[in-house]
Amino acid sequence: MKFPLPPLSARATGVFTVGLATLSFWLVVLTYPSFYIFNPFETAIPTFRFEQIFSVSGSILYAIFPLLFACVPKLNGKSTKVAYIISASLWPLAILVIQTTIAVQGGQFYSYTVREPIFALHDLLAPIVLIALANTLFEPKTKN
Repeated sequence: MKFPLPPLSARATGVFTVGLATLSFWLVVLTYPSFYIFNPFETAIPTFRFEQIFSVSGSILYAIFPLLFACVPKLNGKSTKVAYIISASLWPLAILVIQTTIAVQGGQFYSYTVREPIFALHDLLAPIVLIALANTLFEPKTKN
């Protein structure tokens, strides 16, 4: 008996990939809770405080909304592509700003990705994949 596999569209594969990225984000957060769950107002340096508030806000968006917007490509007849890209890119942008500040102050740029390689996948590769999938997940604009 042969059981043919149903054809899988590029969009369905993209949504599945976004789902895997979201699941991996939650698994990493649950594995390293002290790295992600903290009070940014306890930071003594005002610059870091602002950056960490930006990071926490971005991570909340990153944890929920890319998958939501990938599953629901249109709301009220309008594409959710811009909202998807914003929700997928704010947290990685915040991490980049924090790492740049650390490097400027004499620290090492993304040094934690060498000690814990899962962070290289999680903080660098997954956001790039999510943003690259935007064209696959959303229909191009049609000219009227």
